[in-house]
Amino acid sequence: MGTDVLALKALAEIETVLFDLDGTLVEPTIDFEAMNGAVRRLARAFGYSEGEIPHLPALETIALVRGGLAERSAERAAAFEAAAQQALVDIEVEASRRARAYEGVVEMLRTLAERGLRVGIVTRNCRLAVKEILRRNPLHYDVLLTRDDVPHVKPDPRHLLAALERLNGRPERTAMCGDHPMDIRAGRAIGAVTVGVLRPGVGPEVFAGEKPDLILSRVADLPRYLGARPPLG
Repeated sequence: MGTDVLALKALAEIETVLFDLDGTLVEPTIDFEAMNGAVRRLARAFGYSEGEIPHLPALETIALVRGGLAERSAERAAAFEAAAQQALVDIEVEASRRARAYEGVVEMLRTLAERGLRVGIVTRNCRLAVKEILRRNPLHYDVLLTRDDVPHVKPDPRHLLAALERLNGRPERTAMCGDHPMDIRAGRAIGAVTVGVLRPGVGPEVFAGEKPDLILSRVADLPRYLGARPPLG
């Protein structure tokens, strides 16, 4: 899909590529509605009314409810968070057993490595589920950071910066690729080139509020936009 000349030039100078995992490199299998529902049920069990529970993604809801509970009881707050996180892990691990890499992704990642580009995976998924996905899908990467590996997750840019620190990567020579607006938001926050990836059946309007530098219908097409270079030291 179309992009401007400046973005094409920036993509040709990329040294590091950061990828989201679910919905970007592998087919999405997580039931986010079930995740949100499980967290909301637990919040109600810990004394929240339905109207008090924020309409946010599960991780952000957990953080806000835990903060509210902590004002009254640190013990109850910790108990809620443990129960909520376990509910998410159970759903994610079950979903991981059905996740398959998109067509061409394994070869694409190998191509990036052969060209000397550094590859990182930054995901809000838990490490246990990601390990199962990677056991079944041989995805090349140099650094992997799940939500269990960092104190701040996407869309917080510190998730991406932590990966770049381990990769010795420069934000201005980095491409952030993901299927969700929060991936684009996080990438832009660190000054990276942003690449939106469309899941099957989803149109470019999903990124209307974020305006990625490039939108791809197949993430496996990414290498054609990246310049070849000798391996980096």
